Amino acid sequence: MYPENWEELALACKEQAGWCCEHCGIGHGELAVSERTGVVYTVYLAAAHLDHDPWNPAPRLAALCPSCHGRYDYSWQERQRWLELEVYRHRLLVDAYQGDELEEWA
Repeated sequence: MYPENWEELALACKEQAGWCCEHCGIGHGELAVSERTGVVYTVYLAAAHLDHDPWNPAPRLAALCPSCHGRYDYSWQERQRWLELEVYRHRLLVDAYQGDELEEWA
């Protein structure tokens, strides 16, 4: 699903960020404590797709630590759910309006 030059894109993203998380600033290879479990772990940066489009050959990327990457993905999923709900609400309103309009012509 990723483009053939993914490794190159990911490396360039991390180098451009100075090997630090673009959200919290923690460095690649530093130790961190998990907010959820309390376990100490080594931070490995990921090149995160900001638009969630891994098939895109020229994606918008950000170097993120695991915690920030998880938070970003969760917030994106929440925005997607909200958008789907708004589309559904709109469809209900349009259907109700069209139903009223049809009754007037009957």
